[in-house]
Amino acid sequence: MKFQHRSAISGLLLAAAFVAVTTTARAAEYTIKWGLVTRGDMQHKYGEKLNEVLQKATNGRVEVKTFPGGQLGNPAAILEGVQLGTIEAYAIPADFYVGADPRFGVFSIPFLFRDAAHADKTLADPELNSYLMTMAESKGLVGVGMRVAAESMYFGGKNPIRTLADFKGRKLRVNATPAERARMAALGATAVPMGLQEMITSLQSGVIDGTMSGISIYTNFNLQNVGKVLLETDDTLLVAYICLSKVWLDKLPADLRKIVVDEARKLQGWAQETAVAEGKELRKVWKDRGGELVRLPAAEQKELEKRLKPIGVEVTKDNPVLKAFYEKLQTTAAKY
Repeated sequence: MKFQHRSAISGLLLAAAFVAVTTTARAAEYTIKWGLVTRGDMQHKYGEKLNEVLQKATNGRVEVKTFPGGQLGNPAAILEGVQLGTIEAYAIPADFYVGADPRFGVFSIPFLFRDAAHADKTLADPELNSYLMTMAESKGLVGVGMRVAAESMYFGGKNPIRTLADFKGRKLRVNATPAERARMAALGATAVPMGLQEMITSLQSGVIDGTMSGISIYTNFNLQNVGKVLLETDDTLLVAYICLSKVWLDKLPADLRKIVVDEARKLQGWAQETAVAEGKELRKVWKDRGGELVRLPAAEQKELEKRLKPIGVEVTKDNPVLKAFYEKLQTTAAKY
């Protein structure tokens, strides 16, 4: 009898454990696929942090699963998926969204902000931030975050870029916005539009001579194996635009929709702090791996600014929408 009693108890415990595991596995009613082409950076961590926040805020009804390194496709494919609702979220620098709204290309204009701290203050401006979060809703994108992901750095692969003369004749990878093309032309280089994964193999094979990216790309993709020198010029910032699919959000119950959007937007301050800390940490990683961080001589930095500062006016003057957006950013930036 005792044996049977113990067996019955054991059976009940096993059944309870099975139910608990099954319940946990099925707890999330909705899953956000967090699309990325980068990995290990603030944009990646934003998705992981949001999962932690939403699990608590929705009692497990909504979860976030991150897909870094282009697992869901190239930048254009992920953007299309978000617009169609087959991918629920996307985090990538703003200029990758020009296919949906050309105004995002304005963020690739050189010297749009004084530095990363100035940019983040501007982007946190309540009126501007509200505008940025909603400006692409008609294109299927609901903004939930916009902060500086990284400062841009130039990389020349096996042939380092240390001076302005080193840019001449180089083929450098860009994201294909008018501002980026104009910048490369001003530097004497040729702009080559290319995605991240293709860029890495093209650097290794010599198809391109270099690129301009954030420090996380160079460290997280081990590009110290291709070249050791990164040139910092402080001319362009990589401003991450993080969005959710409007098609998907519209299918959620109203209460969940509000929670998801509100909680995601609350993480903008966290993202800013994370990116700043990340930049410091990854600079050290680059140096520890034998890499160098260099700057132009003072006279050349002035010449670079002289060449690049007119680009904002040049690339927006013939388009009233772009011109108005560029001026809106400038007006807000002047407050800080």
